[in-house]
Amino acid sequence: MLTMTVMTRPKLTTHILNLKKGHESICALAMGVLCFPITLMTSCYCVQENEEAVLLSCGRYSGTVREPGIHFANLWGREIITISKAKLSTDIPNTKVIDKDGNPVMVSGVVFYHFRDTKKAALDILDRQTFVADQAATVLKQIVSHYPYDNHDIESDEDSDDDDVPCLKRDTDVIVKHLVKELQRRVNVAGAKIDSFKFNEISYAPEIAASLLKKQQASAIVASRHTLVDGAVRIATAAVNRLDKKGVAVDPADKSRLISNLLTVVCADEHVQPVIVLGST
Repeated sequence: MLTMTVMTRPKLTTHILNLKKGHESICALAMGVLCFPITLMTSCYCVQENEEAVLLSCGRYSGTVREPGIHFANLWGREIITISKAKLSTDIPNTKVIDKDGNPVMVSGVVFYHFRDTKKAALDILDRQTFVADQAATVLKQIVSHYPYDNHDIESDEDSDDDDVPCLKRDTDVIVKHLVKELQRRVNVAGAKIDSFKFNEISYAPEIAASLLKKQQASAIVASRHTLVDGAVRIATAAVNRLDKKGVAVDPADKSRLISNLLTVVCADEHVQPVIVLGST
């Protein structure tokens, strides 16, 4: 419910003269006094919930009204810029970006934010929402270009520096934190606070999707073969050890043949029938 306190004429005149001491134009004050009846009837304005009003007097900043309700300020030379503090979002459409490996990828997302410093939002930026949207698109391109789309590293005995590099496909949480931090730094001038960022799509660009699909298939085959060979070695080793524990005499040549046959059976794509010779004749 909107309420307004009724003021006596001396108090009202004092309020007009001291809305923001030292920041109101002399001409505005003079007009407010000379045209007092008009000033009294037309100087009220309303501030909505979750909204702030930045007041200018003849082009000079005179104050910020943060309380919702009906307020009174000298009409003459007054300008009111209302800034909503509600949550806002800006959509970043599909954008082509070159990732760290030189592959073109398509990325899109949504940024959620609000304006916490209404003075900066009203006076320091001409179009605050467009400014945030443009900065979000720029930062998205910049951050995404620092990461590869995917890592296809296979476990090996050698350490690789690439193992610790996040990728766009799996490590979006790390990348989002980096993106929000950089975007927040850029929009501080507009008084905005970045609440969160969400990716809508991350995929290879259509012109290279087919060729990269072959690359992904080849990487998947190599990875599966690596797992298969690792399992075959464990099976062959376990078989030889169990024969030794059972007291079965197997000479080195037969052990090599046994291991070779077991690896062939486990790793072969088609059905095979190996011949296993135990002992000598």
